[in-house]
Amino acid sequence: MDLSISNPTSNAAALTGVRAVVGQAPPDLDTRLARFDELSATVLDASGKSTEDQQLAAYQALHALSVTGQLIGIEDDRRKVLDQANFDSDIGKRSQQLSKRYIQAVNAAGQSDGAAGALKAAQSAFDSLSASDQNVLFATTLNAADRTGAKPYADAQAWRDNASAQLKMVDYMQAAGVVGANGRLDHKAAASKAGDAKFASALRLSLRRDNNSADWTASVQQLFGADRAADRVDLSPAAQQLVARPAATASPLPSSSSDPAPYRAGTRISRTA
Repeated sequence: MDLSISNPTSNAAALTGVRAVVGQAPPDLDTRLARFDELSATVLDASGKSTEDQQLAAYQALHALSVTGQLIGIEDDRRKVLDQANFDSDIGKRSQQLSKRYIQAVNAAGQSDGAAGALKAAQSAFDSLSASDQNVLFATTLNAADRTGAKPYADAQAWRDNASAQLKMVDYMQAAGVVGANGRLDHKAAASKAGDAKFASALRLSLRRDNNSADWTASVQQLFGADRAADRVDLSPAAQQLVARPAATASPLPSSSSDPAPYRAGTRISRTA
């Protein structure tokens, strides 16, 4: 794990667009072209017939077709349609804008505050977005398919957990004094701590290349402890009304002639079961 940079953006596909990779065209071109026409029509639909979720899913599928080589062999007219879907469609424009702002925020924080700053900025920038914009950013940038068609995260929570795990790792390594002035691992300093079992485990994890995988995240959480869930109290509807009632208008407790007498020493016995 390069401690001078973080991996908050995963596959920033939206910045470059979903263009076909170079290589030999796979079979079933007609089937792939029909699929392309269907997806691009959904992404470019301006009639309101397609929902935002449908357009986002189609945009993701177009990207997956492209990066896995499924669009090799398409003619120029369809390449122009692909560019329109990427850059001129509503979902494409939002994807480009959201990705650009997000990556700028992460890079700026990384330059000033290192890997830890970049990871904190990644989570902060994501959380500052509306639910709709979070869906677009996550689907088209943070969780875009790679050249094998695989996506790094199961869902947005998995991305959050991974970002938190990466931050724990960076903070631990910095606190251990094994991060050099250049932000990279100081191997000499790390070697001096070889006898520390926890550090040895952390070092092995930090050097793994699959640091956005669910297994890596779980391993870091097991080593350092998972984030504690926020405390939550669920009130009944009646209790919610009582809490919301202004203090000035709250009904006084009824008085009773049978109120208990004031306590006097020795008149009551405290028992312990």
